[in-house]
Amino acid sequence: MNATAIQETDLADGAPAPAPVQIHHVTLHDIRDALAAGFEDLRNYRMDGLLMAAIFPVAGLAFAAVFVLQGFLQVLFPLLAGFALVGPLATLWFAAHSRQRERGDESVISAFTPERLVAIQRLSGITILVYLAWNVSAILIYAFTLGSSNENARAFFFTRVFTTQAGWEMLVIGCAVGAVFAVVTLSINCISFALVLDRQMSASQAISFSVKAMLRNPFFVLAWGAVVAVGLVLGALPCLLGFVVVLPVLGHASWHMYRRMVG
Repeated sequence: MNATAIQETDLADGAPAPAPVQIHHVTLHDIRDALAAGFEDLRNYRMDGLLMAAIFPVAGLAFAAVFVLQGFLQVLFPLLAGFALVGPLATLWFAAHSRQRERGDESVISAFTPERLVAIQRLSGITILVYLAWNVSAILIYAFTLGSSNENARAFFFTRVFTTQAGWEMLVIGCAVGAVFAVVTLSINCISFALVLDRQMSASQAISFSVKAMLRNPFFVLAWGAVVAVGLVLGALPCLLGFVVVLPVLGHASWHMYRRMVG
């Protein structure tokens, strides 16, 4: 397996240069292997992990109920669809468990040292800002398309979406803008959270390596993003309850994907 050694120094953060990071060229078969390893980790995971995963569908259903009852369906879809943007943050606990299990250490908490937590917090802040930016963009797209149209104004929201020109404009523009946000998120987060969890480096250093990993393996990273998107859709179908299984598997698999990409 070919590898490219990359080393960076982040003078702005005042952080020391991290150890050389070798970014390997990987194939689509590695996604299958990472998912298989993720299932194996889930099978060996304690019940408290599944209970933690259950928080997401419960919270999602609560938010959905509020928006439906208040008649804000135009906001609900971007909130749920954009969840993939915060996926690396939402599944970090499961990736940490896979890391510790790989090292024969059952204490997941020990992976979150004070130094690593600083970088994780900064990455989390960036990820949340991207998620908020996506939702603001989605609201603006709605406001300038379907929200300002009088076509079939009294019809149900989803009826208007699929039966009016403004509704289709909103869908096409929204999907295009969402794709841009997805690619940006994949670039900065494909390995950055796993890197700061595994090695002592700053958030900006981890993002730099993550972008380089994306450039070295663009089809692999895009394919992984598609797998995550499909997994989240399947998990959302049975009233979000599938997230209890899907999120841990994706979280565990993200660690094994990182291990295949980085030496």
